Amino acid sequence: MEPNFKQSLFKYFNFTKKDWEITEQYFNLIELKAKEPFLTEGKISNRIGVVESGLLRSFFYGENGNEITTRFFIPGSLVISVVSFTQQKPAKESILTIEPTELVIFTHKDFQELLKKVPAWQQIPLVSSEYMNRQKEKRILEFQTMPAKERYLKFLDKYPQVCRSATVGQIASYLGIDIATLSRIRKNV
Repeated sequence: MEPNFKQSLFKYFNFTKKDWEITEQYFNLIELKAKEPFLTEGKISNRIGVVESGLLRSFFYGENGNEITTRFFIPGSLVISVVSFTQQKPAKESILTIEPTELVIFTHKDFQELLKKVPAWQQIPLVSSEYMNRQKEKRILEFQTMPAKERYLKFLDKYPQVCRSATVGQIASYLGIDIATLSRIRKNV
């Protein structure tokens, strides 16, 4: 099976056939069951992945011990704890599957080798970082300017898979809405 990300590499990063042949030597396809960890808080991230199918989420524990969801990873998403992976420091968050998930995985060591052997890979972390920063800025602006109902409707439209598979609590914490408020919003939608 060829991963979906192959087409993206050719389309967006001008990969050559040789670039792909080298890249193929460095990744593995893995399957994780529902509720299986990709990364556990406090551990150093030694791998990144691209979601082929399934769904994951990143979260950390708030001061009350409650889980605060920070991101959902849908097919096509890059699954990474940026600081932990790039700086090889313990992760501040956990990343867990919500449903059975298939991923293309690169170890930290293999990714460093790819950066040396395939020049096209050098632009991917930069583009990914820029995209993630834009998404964070957009999310902050939405928190500051959009009412809870609008945030939920936009989320529902953009991430139907997440709305079908994640719990109300996970979605509520991601949107910064308490569960009771989100439940009322969902009843009236």
